[in-house]
Amino acid sequence: MIKAIIFDFGSVVYRTDWKKVNEFFKERNGFGILIQDTKDEEIIRIYKESDVGKEDLKKIFLRMGPKDLDMNKILKDYKEAFIKFKILNTEMVKIINELKDKYTLFGFTDVKKEHFEANKDAGIYDGFKKIFTSFSLMMLKANKNAFEFVVNDLKNYDIKPSECIFIDDHLPNIENARHFGFKTIHYTDFPNVSGFEKEIHILLQNKN
Repeated sequence: MIKAIIFDFGSVVYRTDWKKVNEFFKERNGFGILIQDTKDEEIIRIYKESDVGKEDLKKIFLRMGPKDLDMNKILKDYKEAFIKFKILNTEMVKIINELKDKYTLFGFTDVKKEHFEANKDAGIYDGFKKIFTSFSLMMLKANKNAFEFVVNDLKNYDIKPSECIFIDDHLPNIENARHFGFKTIHYTDFPNVSGFEKEIHILLQNKN
């Protein structure tokens, strides 16, 4: 019997149009922030490690922008752009809103602190009991230890992995979830949900 459903967010619930984020930010602050455009290995390192809470995204702005930055304004503009140019999977959101009245919903996402804060302020996580994040766990979902932490935390809600459906677009994350006994849906059809609806219906109808 399914008690809980755990959602990834990036490429499942939303995608971010980083080109538009960059254009918006550059117009307001005079410099671009697209990581894919830089060859600065230190910036790339900081960006990757900010996913697991080991680096501060502010260091990137300080490195890419002028010396006299107003960091409060920079962060405000960055978060505003991150939300403004988010491509929401509206059909998936409808499904989530239907599920939250019947099941306990959790989030499990590889996300930077700043992105998490912006999403939270925008209501992206509304209806979810708890959001497990890579920056707070200090590890990505590709690390099996991250799933072990989630499994242990779910005991507080009297929920076993076999009673959960885990949804993610990244196959290594799906494989880790299966290793711990989660039922899984490997969702790669953003924003189409027809296949997803069939898969989750089968899992929810299965009483085992």
